[in-house]
Amino acid sequence: MKLKHIAFTVDNSAEIDKFYKGLLGMKEEKSFVLNRNLARDIFGIEKETSAFLLKKDELFFEIFILPKKLKKDFNHICISVADRKNLVIKAEHENFEVIRIKREFDDLIFIKDNSGNIFEIKES
Repeated sequence: MKLKHIAFTVDNSAEIDKFYKGLLGMKEEKSFVLNRNLARDIFGIEKETSAFLLKKDELFFEIFILPKKLKKDFNHICISVADRKNLVIKAEHENFEVIRIKREFDDLIFIKDNSGNIFEIKES
């Protein structure tokens, strides 16, 4: 298993430049907009939001901008496993919630633990 990225939410985009780039010395790999439908289907948040993938050395942060504090957020940990299909089967067998978003190429797969923590699952 390999850690791919850690994702969390900040309430102001200025924080990207000031803290993550300025203080921590991270570089922006890419930015994107998470559309409302994906935000709802994955995180239960009915809002389109901007996101930034930042990197320093081998560490990646995926940071979502959410100006208003909500009970829900975009926080998740992304891991890569050797056999994603078997992990999903095992998770479903153990009654963990599996969120599957169909896409043209690779489907998005998220698994929630019983405390509500969200893990994005990629395949090595």
